[in-house]
This record gives sequence, structure tokens and C-alpha cells, in this order.
Amino acid sequence: MAERSTVDVRFGRDAVGMRHLKDDELVSALSAELGQDLRAAVYARVDTVLGPARMLSPLGNYLIARPAARAAAHRITERTDVPLDAAMILGITADALHVWRADPMLNRVGEHVGEVSLDRITDIAVTPGTTWQQVTIVLADGEKIEVEGRGAAHALAAAYRERRAG
Repeated sequence: MAERSTVDVRFGRDAVGMRHLKDDELVSALSAELGQDLRAAVYARVDTVLGPARMLSPLGNYLIARPAARAAAHRITERTDVPLDAAMILGITADALHVWRADPMLNRVGEHVGEVSLDRITDIAVTPGTTWQQVTIVLADGEKIEVEGRGAAHALAAAYRERRAG
């Protein structure tokens, strides 16, 4: 009997449908997958009052912080119709904000869960931080979505502003 492969050769996905991508690999790899040019992409997460449990151990992250963040993300999605997950990749193309499931702790990217037209977004702002920075997405109806972005989160806001100016 032939051994079953645990990797999707096209996109290098593992047995659970995720692949390993470092921050600086996100734009090129996800652009290829999407078939569109991403201008910026960052790992992001929804923070909750249980977020500090992430620091306890990986189990604290996966058994306490992540389920609380997933529930908060689902509430935000229900309220705003913006597809979010506890941890994700946010990426900007010329006309949309795209969202993928992710595991930033392991630099793993999952499936594309949806997109939001940039016409629905009036601002993306980043408050500088050390490792994780506050990212605020303001929707046309005045609703604000606050998540944390890692690494070059400011590039996400800059790509948005560049698109709006052009």
C-alpha cells in the first residue's frame, strides 16, 4: 500500500492544512497562492483579558488564551461581517483586506477565510509597540476592530493609506 503524503505539494501544506512561513515570506508566498499581488501581510491576533495566559506555556496559549480569542473573533465577525479568527494573517491587495487562519507562535499559515473590500474600510492605524502592536481597522459604518499585529504591522497601514491616496 502506498504511503500517504502529509504535504500538499502545491503550497507546502502539512497534514493539518498549514504551512510554515516566516514574517518576511508572507507577501510573496500568499500572493502566489491568491493569484494577486499582496502589498503587505502580517501575523495578527485577537487579544482578550485572558491573553496573558499565553505567557504561562504553550498549553496556556492553546487551552485558555486561544479559545477566548476565537470566541471574541467570532463575536466581532458576527457584528461586522469581517472574517476573523483568534490568530490570523491580514494581507492587503489593491482592493481588499484578506484574512487567513494562522498560528503565529509556530509561524504557520492556514486556509484563506475571506476578504473585505477596502471600500468598507475608512482607516487602518497602528500604534507602535515592542513585539505586538495595536492595529485598529475602522469600517465605513464607524465600527472599530482592534487586533494585535506582529512585525511590520505598520506596513499594513502604509499599504492601505497608499491605496487610498492613489
